[in-house]
Amino acid sequence: MAAMDLLFSPFIIALLALVAGYLMYAWSKGIAPPFEPSRNKVMPYVGGEAAEAQVFQPGYAFFYVALFFTVVHVAALVLALAPPDAPLWGTMGYLALVAVAVFILRWEK
Repeated sequence: MAAMDLLFSPFIIALLALVAGYLMYAWSKGIAPPFEPSRNKVMPYVGGEAAEAQVFQPGYAFFYVALFFTVVHVAALVLALAPPDAPLWGTMGYLALVAVAVFILRWEK
């Protein structure tokens, strides 16, 4: 039984997946046609048309949206993985801390 437990350990499974991935990579590299440089292969292409260079400066508003997304989803993950016998005050306290974090995040001066 110990040999089967060792065989199905996460490290052995990860190592086997890594070896299988490398073997697939090596096989596909062997059957692929050789690379031939071409202007069309390095040109940007969007929606059937050649892309034109444009300057776009993202604002800091995206940072706040990404941070809000992260805070809320980490909170949902923590609450979903909380043990069923966790005290109610702990869960509510965590939600209160997340609410304060979101409030501070959305506070505009």
